[in-house]
Amino acid sequence: MPRSAAARAVDGAESASAESPTVVGMPSTPVVRRRRAALAAGAAGALVVALAACTSPAPTVSPAPSADPSASAEPIFASDEEALAAAVAAHEAYLAMNDAIISDGGGTERILAYTTPEYGAQRIDELAAFVSSGLRSTGRTTFDTVSLAEYAESEQPPRISMYACVDVSGTRLINSAGVDVTPADRDSRVPVLLSFEGGPGSVLVSGSQLWSGDNFC
Repeated sequence: MPRSAAARAVDGAESASAESPTVVGMPSTPVVRRRRAALAAGAAGALVVALAACTSPAPTVSPAPSADPSASAEPIFASDEEALAAAVAAHEAYLAMNDAIISDGGGTERILAYTTPEYGAQRIDELAAFVSSGLRSTGRTTFDTVSLAEYAESEQPPRISMYACVDVSGTRLINSAGVDVTPADRDSRVPVLLSFEGGPGSVLVSGSQLWSGDNFC
């Protein structure tokens, strides 16, 4: 898999403190994000939350622990590309379950299999609010334009952050009467910064926040 622009930027960055991993900003694009007073009102806002384009606290980067000379230097992932691929796979599975929950209208606890406990508790509350409103969503949420923002291998658990464009253009919002109430002016593609924790075979989603910089979608 070709190295992402953000990952290449990490390689060429000036020497950073050994106390914390390097976080690389998304390369600037000529398209500036349109800021609105709100993403939408009522049902539209619930949809954005349910489709994982919600705002959560930015991931906290803690100091890396002191290296143990006797510890194995074998990396958790063989490369940045492998770490990014694991994050992509984890988010694909997470979005598929998220879509299933808001389509079925229940079973919110199923999201816990794809998230850290703390983020899972937050998502359950948000999904429950969506379901109790009488709304449901049809279709499939996708994402693209991914690039690595951070891979903090030395942290416990290891952390991965990536940029992505979440795309809800293939989904529709349906009310309890079966009427399509999808806002005509909703933002179908939104830039996000996604956070993950874990190693091979056990990467979990730990956060999702709207990207406030230039729109790379």
